Amino acid sequence: MANSLAGGLGDLRPNHFHAGIDIRTGGREGLPVHAAADGYVSRIAVFTGGYGNVIFIKHPNGLTTVYGHLKTLNDTLGTYLRANQYQKKTFEIDLRPAPGQFPITKGDVIAASGNTGGSGGPHLHFEVRDGNDNLINPLLYGFSEIRDEVPPYFERVALKTMTATSRINGEYQRVSYAPVRQSDGTYRITQPITASGLIGMEVLGYDKTTGSPYRNGISCLEIRLDGREVFAYNMNSFPNEQTRFMNVHENYEVEQTNGQRYHRGYIADGNILNLYKLQSNVAYRGRLPLLDGKPHEVTLTLYDAYDNSAQLTFTLLPEISVSSSSIVDSLGEEETLSVAPEPLPVGDPTVTITTDENVLKLTAKNISVSNPPVAKLITGRTVTEQPVSYIRRGAGPNNQVVYLIDLRQTLPDSVQFGRGVVRTNFKKRIIPGRNDVFTNATTRLEFGTRTLFDTLHLTMRSLPGGILEINQPTIPLNDYLTIQYVPNYPIAIDTMRTKAYWVSGGRESFLGGKWNKGRIEFKTRSLGRFQLLTDATPPRVDIVSATPKGISAKIRDDLSGIAEFRALVNGEWVLMQYDYKRALLWSDKLNPDEPFETGSEVLVQVKDQSGNIGSDSTTIQEYRPVVKRKAAKQKAAPKRSRKRR
Repeated sequence: MANSLAGGLGDLRPNHFHAGIDIRTGGREGLPVHAAADGYVSRIAVFTGGYGNVIFIKHPNGLTTVYGHLKTLNDTLGTYLRANQYQKKTFEIDLRPAPGQFPITKGDVIAASGNTGGSGGPHLHFEVRDGNDNLINPLLYGFSEIRDEVPPYFERVALKTMTATSRINGEYQRVSYAPVRQSDGTYRITQPITASGLIGMEVLGYDKTTGSPYRNGISCLEIRLDGREVFAYNMNSFPNEQTRFMNVHENYEVEQTNGQRYHRGYIADGNILNLYKLQSNVAYRGRLPLLDGKPHEVTLTLYDAYDNSAQLTFTLLPEISVSSSSIVDSLGEEETLSVAPEPLPVGDPTVTITTDENVLKLTAKNISVSNPPVAKLITGRTVTEQPVSYIRRGAGPNNQVVYLIDLRQTLPDSVQFGRGVVRTNFKKRIIPGRNDVFTNATTRLEFGTRTLFDTLHLTMRSLPGGILEINQPTIPLNDYLTIQYVPNYPIAIDTMRTKAYWVSGGRESFLGGKWNKGRIEFKTRSLGRFQLLTDATPPRVDIVSATPKGISAKIRDDLSGIAEFRALVNGEWVLMQYDYKRALLWSDKLNPDEPFETGSEVLVQVKDQSGNIGSDSTTIQEYRPVVKRKAAKQKAAPKRSRKRR
C-alpha cells in the first residue's frame, strides 16, 4: 500500500529542525499505530503542544522510536497513563516506565493515530533516535510504502554581501532571484549579476514525495564554484539538543521578516552544527571568494533522501568598480531588512540606519551626489570620519549616499551627518560564550554563556507607551536573557497581575516575571519590544455538556493565556483532556464504563497565567438523545390549467 509524507527530517520549523517524518493518514484519526520493532516502552507523555500524546519505544540495538500526536493509547498503556494522571491530578504528564514493564513486539498496535499537541492536522509523527539522542532520518531504513520520484525544486535563491567591501550589482545588499526551470529540468537565472568580495549563497527550496501535495525540506545542498565543491549540507542525522541552531542554519532575519526559510549555503558565525562539509573553501566557511575580478560559474544542486536532484547554474560577472566614488543602478530584487530608522530633524536629508551582522549601513537620501558630506562617527568623545562607500542613483532627487561601517572596529553611539545627528542606540558589544551584564538607570540585562549564538551589538531604547526595545526580533537567541526592569513612567502596578509581555510584530506573548521592591525580573528567548501589561480579566469557561456519559467545556483567555484547569464532580477531581486548537476540555473517567450520577454537581475552573480564575458550574443531566423527526411529505397541489381568454 502506497503512502506519502507531510514532513521530513530536518524541515525548517519555528526555532527547530523537524525531528522525524510526518506520515499522512488521509485526514483521519484513529488509525492503528504499530510498533516498528521489538523493544519496551521507555516513555509515555502528554503535552498540550508539541508531541501531544507520545510514546517512546527502546529497542535492543540501542535505537529509540517515537510516535507522536496520538489520539489514544492501547488499553494497557492507556490504563497506566490514566491511573498516573489521576494519582498526580494533572493532564500534562511525563512518565518513564521501568525497562521491561511494557514489552513490545514488532507490529503490536500501541496506539491510535490522532491530531493532538501542536499538530496542524491528523498524521503520525515518527522518529528514530540513537543512544546519544541524535535524530536519524527514518527514510534511511527503507519504507516500501513510500515512493518518491519527484525531484526537489528551487523557489528562490539569494546572494548576500558578507563584508563591508563586498558588492552585488554594485551595492552592499541582499538580492533574491526566482530561477527559471528549463525544458531539460535544470534551472537558470535570466538576469545578469555582478559580484565581488565574499558572497554568501542562500536557497529557498523544497521537496515533495509522490502523491503528496505537501512541501518538505531539502535533505542535501551542494554548491560548486567553477566546478569545485565549496559547500555541502546533508541532513541525515543531527543532535536533538542542538535543534535550536536551526536559527543560524537559516537566515533568521528573513524568516522573521517575511516568513521565508532560506537555507544558508555557508556556515554562519556561531553555528556549531556538524552538518556541513567544506573542501576547497574551509577558510571562507562556504562563502564564495570572488576576489580576482573574473567571471565565475556557480552550480547549486538539491537532493532528497531518494537521490532525486535539481540543479541551478549561473554566472557571476565581475564588478566594474567598487570605489567610494562609484555610482550604481540597482539590479534584481533587493530585500531591505530595516532596523529602527532614525530620521534627522526636519530640513535635513532623510537618513536611515540598518545593521546587518557586523556592518552598519547608513543611507542618506535627497542630497547632491557631486559633493556628499563625510559622516562623523561619535563614540563617547571620539569622532571618526567615515567616507562615502558608494552612491546609488535613483530617479530625480532620489539619489542615495551609502556609508558602510565595520562594527567590529567601532561601535558608534551616534552619527553626525550635516547639521543633524542620528542616534544608533548602541550600548555595548556582547560576546557569546561569556557571562556579561549591561545596566543603566532602569534596566539590567544578564547574558549567560549560552544566551547568544553570535556577537551582539547591543542596542536599547525606551519608546512611547512604556515599551522597552532591545535590538530587534530578527536576531535569534540560543538561551534565555534575564531582564530586570524598573518602569520609569506612571503605571498602576498589580504585582499579581502586571507582568512582562513580548509585544513585537503586533503580537503579545506572555513572559511573566517576579516583582521585588518595584523591580520586575523576567526571562526571554526573543529580542524586540517588551511591555508591562495588566491582565485583570478571568478566563471564560462555558460548560457545553454535562451528562452521565461525560462533561465538555469551552475555555478561553484574552491576554496572558491559560495556565491550569480542573474539573470537580461532587468535589472529586476528574481528568479533563484538552485540545487548545479547539479550546475544548472533555472528561476522561478513571473507569470509562462507570457513568456520572444524575444530579451530581459539576465545577470547571480555569486559571490564567496572571492568576485570574474563571469557572462555570452545573449539574449532571439525564442524557436524552435527540430524535430527528422525518418531515411529513406534503401532497402536491393539483396543477391549475391556464385558459386563454
